[in-house]
Amino acid sequence: MIYVSNENFQRIGMVGRFSYLLWRKKYSNHGEAELHVDVTTENINLLQKGRILFRKDDNEAMFIYYRGFSEDATGKDQLVIKCFSLIRWLDRRVLWRIATYNHTPEDILRNMITTEIISPSNVNRKISQIKLASRKGFGSPIELQASYVDLLDKIEAICNTYEMGIRTIFDGKEAKFDLYEGVNRTVDQRANPRIILSKDFSNVLSRKYEEADNDLKNTALIGGEGEGANRTLTSIEQGMGLNRREVFVDARDISNQTEDDVQIPDAEYKKILKQRGLEKLLEFEDFYSLECELDVTKENTKYGRDFFLGDIITIRDDKLGIIMNSRVEEVDEVYQQSKGIYVRVGKSVPTLTEKMKKLVNR
Repeated sequence: MIYVSNENFQRIGMVGRFSYLLWRKKYSNHGEAELHVDVTTENINLLQKGRILFRKDDNEAMFIYYRGFSEDATGKDQLVIKCFSLIRWLDRRVLWRIATYNHTPEDILRNMITTEIISPSNVNRKISQIKLASRKGFGSPIELQASYVDLLDKIEAICNTYEMGIRTIFDGKEAKFDLYEGVNRTVDQRANPRIILSKDFSNVLSRKYEEADNDLKNTALIGGEGEGANRTLTSIEQGMGLNRREVFVDARDISNQTEDDVQIPDAEYKKILKQRGLEKLLEFEDFYSLECELDVTKENTKYGRDFFLGDIITIRDDKLGIIMNSRVEEVDEVYQQSKGIYVRVGKSVPTLTEKMKKLVNR
């Protein structure tokens, strides 16, 4: 059952019959969904852009951003609905200031959401539907400066850099944005029950593995304020010879003054530049990804009970010679003729759209 509410979280209907549902959740990024239903007057009137879909068995909610009409394989008309998770609301705001931080990543993101969305100085910028979940208190302080950037892009970049999760906790009446860390469930620890996914253990029906390093960069020269010989430079370096892959990061937008016009000491300013370098190097990692279709009948490795999005688990494939501990980065729940669950661990090879965005932001 899919429930539908308006933007003020007032329930206005439900969808009980559908031919297809994809419910995709991501650990450090916003999720998405796709729903196919019969073309009826009721569905057309109910499933309007901006309205919110949610399920009783999941804490995420998705808002509709796209509607289209198509025919299925039998020639029957279908209404196609596409959604983003409520986290995507963050892209409706920019960081409207120069913000300089020396706090944990969790506290930095909580401050950004509070000052730009929950309690902004300009009341027209407030989004009253968004609240914050309780503070967890994890992570170590970092030095960071950000200004005049898309809020969603910046928050997701920090989440990816520091392997932090972001999600919505939605109960049908209230939406709380939550920052969290997944649980270590690998074979290398004893504090939590261990999760091993493997065809050899018969809890994986199929798997797809890929890896690539064509975009890999491991050394960054970061340029801050100034021109020519007077430009402030710092670097993050590793590797030598063919193993050293360099990239230049233009960070001239990072000011050597705070928003109160206080000069930032050179050593601290270079730490802030290096933080930008770390974020950029993450965009040029070597990629590996393993996508598994789970056997939902297995009682010892059920997603949503024994392990969750963001947890670190062990993957083993004797035929491919793979054994690795990796984070559950993405989970697809697919409902068609039956239910399927697809888990992706590791960083996937970037799409063409992601590559284009990276080139624009370089």
